Amino acid sequence: MSEEVLKLDMGPIEAVMSLPPSPVFLLAVGEEEPNVTTIGMFNVFSIDPTIVGVGIRTSRHSYKLLEETGDFSLNVPGKNLVDQVVRCGYSSGSRMNKFSETGMTPQPGKRIRSPSIAECPLNMEVRITEVQDRMDWDHIWIVGKVVHTDVIEGYDRTDVLIYWDGEFRTPSPVLREL
Repeated sequence: MSEEVLKLDMGPIEAVMSLPPSPVFLLAVGEEEPNVTTIGMFNVFSIDPTIVGVGIRTSRHSYKLLEETGDFSLNVPGKNLVDQVVRCGYSSGSRMNKFSETGMTPQPGKRIRSPSIAECPLNMEVRITEVQDRMDWDHIWIVGKVVHTDVIEGYDRTDVLIYWDGEFRTPSPVLREL
């Protein structure tokens, strides 16, 4: 006989927070005075063409810049940038220059107007193709096509940040290859 597993009722927010870790990104946007913000709501909608999306609140300074530029970069931070990631997530770009305050370097986009972040090992330049505003959601989904990527030589996926229920972590070792 197998043991019966007791399952408890859980609210939807608690269930979402119990999901496995998700990648963390630094979204850079803007031309004259670019901003960088931490993004935890991310999804890949298509592989070919490569279509990605991020969730952001319309009240955020970065949202206004996204409307102005029509593009952004998604930058994958290594574990050495955890303090900058936290600061960019808790501070408003309308009150401070996050690039200069965190010591990160904006580098000009190759195919977009917004910069990427030099200190991140993987950068994706994205052109916005769609904005999903459901009116009753707390975040707007910004969907776009990846038009250029840069990755450092020797990129190590186990060195990047993931986020899980209030904790920044790095991926664990591979358990099995297919």
